[in-house]
Amino acid sequence: MIGSQIRGAKVLDLFSGTGSLGLESLSRGCGLVHFVDKEVQSIDLIRYNTENLISGVPGTGVFKIIKSDVLDYLEFCKDIKWDIIFLDPPYRVEPEIMKKAFGILSEKRVTTEDTLMIYEYFFKKEIEEEIENLKIVKESFFGDKKVVYLKLKSNIT
Repeated sequence: MIGSQIRGAKVLDLFSGTGSLGLESLSRGCGLVHFVDKEVQSIDLIRYNTENLISGVPGTGVFKIIKSDVLDYLEFCKDIKWDIIFLDPPYRVEPEIMKKAFGILSEKRVTTEDTLMIYEYFFKKEIEEEIENLKIVKESFFGDKKVVYLKLKSNIT
């Protein structure tokens, strides 16, 4: 679904973990990735992965690794409008955190009408309250994971 949108895109990888979603985006030609995670182990792993898999590869986009709480990052980073936002939080994340994150994203401070948000979560989790200002445009299942593709409600006809 995002194949044609990735080239040259600005990609935000929230709850980055290993950085795999942002790294894959870079390998497919996106222009910019911000990796955001608050865990030191994750930041170290992303740094290692980018140094060993991306650095020095011709044509690779720009990236930045940011050690921050996702909500803090979203509150204070208003200078970039993202084309694609990946959200792959730990399964133990509180629903209220995700509701706040999606609330900020729906305010259009870091999003546009065309921003695609891709949310991965445990398939039994109820997310209706978390994404109340967004519209699901596609769903996929992968084992015990569910992936939903979201856009702002105002952009869906």
